[in-house]
Amino acid sequence: MFELEYKTMKLEYEYYGYGKFDDDTGDKLNLETQICSWLREMELMINFVKNTKPEILEAFLEKIESKYLTEFEGKSFELSDVGFDRLAKDQSLLGDYSHYKDLALRVIMKHIPFSEGYTLSEEEEYIRWLDLLRPKNRLLYHRITAMVEVLGREAGIDFYKEFVEYWGKELAKKPKVTSTYEYVREERVNSWKNGNGMEFAVADVSEGAFLAKFDRCISHESMKDMKDQELAFYAVCYPGHTLIGYIHKNILMRATQTLFTADFCDELRWDRHVHDEPEQPSLEFSRKLVPK
Repeated sequence: MFELEYKTMKLEYEYYGYGKFDDDTGDKLNLETQICSWLREMELMINFVKNTKPEILEAFLEKIESKYLTEFEGKSFELSDVGFDRLAKDQSLLGDYSHYKDLALRVIMKHIPFSEGYTLSEEEEYIRWLDLLRPKNRLLYHRITAMVEVLGREAGIDFYKEFVEYWGKELAKKPKVTSTYEYVREERVNSWKNGNGMEFAVADVSEGAFLAKFDRCISHESMKDMKDQELAFYAVCYPGHTLIGYIHKNILMRATQTLFTADFCDELRWDRHVHDEPEQPSLEFSRKLVPK
């Protein structure tokens, strides 16, 4: 047990888990399911632009095409080489935007190091988290940077935030989940610990609220080479911070800073049935939370 000053009280807390960061960590999963989810999210944003700002749709798509093409550096990626041609022919996935789907699939091909003779299948297979997140997050990053270039930085970020709220409302059409604070804390800690993709410490800061402080994060590692780290944050982390409120009936999350723009990330999660709007622990408090 340890003690830290928080507000006017002394807080006792314990480490609920510590996940060592490992570049080679990964897991078995269905890659096809993952890719289909990325393409549906891409279609969701394109349709949002089409329905809310149709006057910029053409310019937005042109920017996306330009950014995807810069990934290839003159190299050719044949979708049939890894079985992606099957997804290219699937009209349920970006059927009205097949050209941009093909480009997205080629971005994915570039960043996942497939073994010789690999063919996409419906079976689970082992993949490193970094190899999975690099293409996924780049697709998101290129979309928000395209929007910023079309609308300007402030307006582009604001429009992207509107899209995330729309995304959340789409998710909210499914039944929301009610989870106890203790369950969420245990589930998150076990996931971060077992995934070996986070260097973190966790502390209860009040009844029904816990703080997670990250010194390294696999999502940040996958995108720390991107030129605009603020936009990388909006692409990778902002949706997760926002969408949790549309998925859970009672759990919300907030961060003061992130690894994309600072030396650590501090995420507060709380049960809104216990707290309406809890105070975020100070950065000084968070900085003292260190892994064992």
